[in-house]
Amino acid sequence: MIRLIKKIIRKYFTVQKITPIKTPVYEGSLLSDKTALIVGGSGGIGSAMAERFVANGCKVVITGTNEEKLRTLCEKIGPKCKYIIIDLKSPETFDEKLKEAIECYDKIDILVNSAGVHCKDIFGNVSISEWDNVMNINLKGVYFMTQTVANYMVDNGIKGHILNVSSASCAKPGWTPYEISKSALKSMTCGFAHKLIPYGIVVNSIAPGPVATEMLGRGAGDNLKWEGNPTGRMATAEEIANLAVTMVSDLGDLIVGDTYFISGGSGTICLDK
Repeated sequence: MIRLIKKIIRKYFTVQKITPIKTPVYEGSLLSDKTALIVGGSGGIGSAMAERFVANGCKVVITGTNEEKLRTLCEKIGPKCKYIIIDLKSPETFDEKLKEAIECYDKIDILVNSAGVHCKDIFGNVSISEWDNVMNINLKGVYFMTQTVANYMVDNGIKGHILNVSSASCAKPGWTPYEISKSALKSMTCGFAHKLIPYGIVVNSIAPGPVATEMLGRGAGDNLKWEGNPTGRMATAEEIANLAVTMVSDLGDLIVGDTYFISGGSGTICLDK
């Protein structure tokens, strides 16, 4: 009887844990002689991309609004990583900010739009200020940053890559500003791809599911368990960064206008988690 009771307790009251996995990472020359501008490069996914890009021969300029965080990351990555301050809610500054980014390494071949915010309010109580904050960062800022960099690439004959970090939420019914913004970003990715591929500029997006980053309250070494995902776990930022390396390299040249899901099934075989 005691053994049976212990078994029941373990089944219903023990918190299962999926420990951090050792993610294989690309290190080589896929991005040699390239320079990337990673907007939102100090975030969990953006910083992982910056590290993987540099490990594959790329020079990187990361952006954000927290200078201390940006400086610390650049010191960690090394001399091939520099930073500038960009506030995505101020698109009128993007022309000057792009010039500042170009001055770091003389050119930009790759743009990654990795900045994004979640919605804290729930349907029925979404405030106008919450709506504006999400849309200004997740959509308006991405649109005008992409337009600015795309014009620069076209004017200078640069056959580059533009990669948007979307979300598996782009496939869900849009009842929060976050889901609506990611659904619109999917459409925008396709539209920019259509307009820019004649110039040899490849535009795509990647759509992660839950990722162990600060945005979802997880960090390095934390439990990866996530019952809402078909795989039963969150992704690591390194897994997302590995795919990004491929997408912005010459290996990704014939992937055009796609939103590539790397979600563990969220948004593909499972739409409600």
